[in-house]
Amino acid sequence: MRPARLAGVVLVGGHSTRMGRDKGRIPVAGVELWRRQLGVLMRAGARPALLSLRPRQRSFGWRGGEIRDAAADAGPLGGVAAALAAAPAPLVAVLAVDLPHIDAAWFRRLGRRCRPGCGAVVRGPLGYEPLAAIYPREAAALCVARLRAGRLSLQSLLSALVRQGRMAVLPMRMGDGARLANWNTREDAGY
Repeated sequence: MRPARLAGVVLVGGHSTRMGRDKGRIPVAGVELWRRQLGVLMRAGARPALLSLRPRQRSFGWRGGEIRDAAADAGPLGGVAAALAAAPAPLVAVLAVDLPHIDAAWFRRLGRRCRPGCGAVVRGPLGYEPLAAIYPREAAALCVARLRAGRLSLQSLLSALVRQGRMAVLPMRMGDGARLANWNTREDAGY
């Protein structure tokens, strides 16, 4: 995917309640997760790569750009909506900070299925993986409408985007389940 076509955003705005500390600041091999995830997106060709924080969350100091969730306490949809509104590219790679096994190859695979006005997402037995997906900028209006209506489910959003022809769906492959394991607790992170 050409860099001019793809922006990226790492969602770091969660409260990390079960983890007991900010997930983005957990070091992995000496690198904090937020930096690791930005690196994944940049290696996949995302320019710019931004951080999406909740309102009033302490800055990470990322000079590449930080944006604030479109609505307080709206979960990941607030970050996705903010990213689509702010991104200067037609496609936006979205990556949650707590998916430390996703790599640039994941987004390159998705990028091969994108086309103008259409992003890509993986679907497995439990549904879509909305937090490691590429969204088209055209999804912004639907995100805002759902925020206003209090409809915060990303699964429902993705179902609507698929029906509209705005998202290509890729099947889950062997090994993808392990790549999608997220870190919600200290045990998940191994400390």
